Amino acid sequence: MTWTQIGWTIIALSAVLLVGFSLFFRHRYRYQVRNIPAVKQLEDQRVIAVERGMGRQVVLGEGLWTHAYPGLGLHALAILPGIVSPEDSVEGGQVISTGSGVLALFASQIVQGCYQDGFSPSLQDRMQSVSLPGPTPLAFTAGLLPDLSAKPPGSLALFGSFGLSAPLWAEAAQINGGHVFAAAGSVTAQAALFLNVRDLLIGEEVFMLPGLMEPTALNQAGWLTEDILRVALMALLIVAVILKVAGRL
Repeated sequence: MTWTQIGWTIIALSAVLLVGFSLFFRHRYRYQVRNIPAVKQLEDQRVIAVERGMGRQVVLGEGLWTHAYPGLGLHALAILPGIVSPEDSVEGGQVISTGSGVLALFASQIVQGCYQDGFSPSLQDRMQSVSLPGPTPLAFTAGLLPDLSAKPPGSLALFGSFGLSAPLWAEAAQINGGHVFAAAGSVTAQAALFLNVRDLLIGEEVFMLPGLMEPTALNQAGWLTEDILRVALMALLIVAVILKVAGRL
């Protein structure tokens, strides 16, 4: 068998496993291996904030697109439906902040669930929970910090593309007893948050987050398929090494 045939075999196996496991997990079965306590802690702290009458702040990053991290803005938008429900907007304590007008527009559509004929009437609603503290990273920090001090949130969640200003946001929330959760951001931001944020997701965990917030059958099927293929690939490499040493390959 050639390497091309092996590659096509792996692709075909992936497709079969995805379809099969998607059907399997639709019957209320769950893949329990992928479990991150920090995500459960975020959900619990958001509920506690509601019970205490405190706000919940979600930061979607400073921009939709950067050359170094092109997909983090879209990743933040993918997380938003799982973390913010219509009840959050009605209750009034939920605030979504971003440093990009494009992100603010998309976030408004996701939260309100209303977009018809190229125009959203809800964009004129002054009671919206989506805010734009500043259009640049420095202006965003300058606008966000007073908000965090004036109305200390019980929960602060950081997603998307952000830089070294993130520790300032985290400290402003922690000083007032707020819980901080962070995922994604630049590598430098992750390093800066590593020492003072307990619930911090880095690496592969970041891209699991949308599925952890909304564990659909397709997401769980993808996780299980990924794990099976990872183990199969490691076994294939070991067998290839043994055959190479034995002179059979």
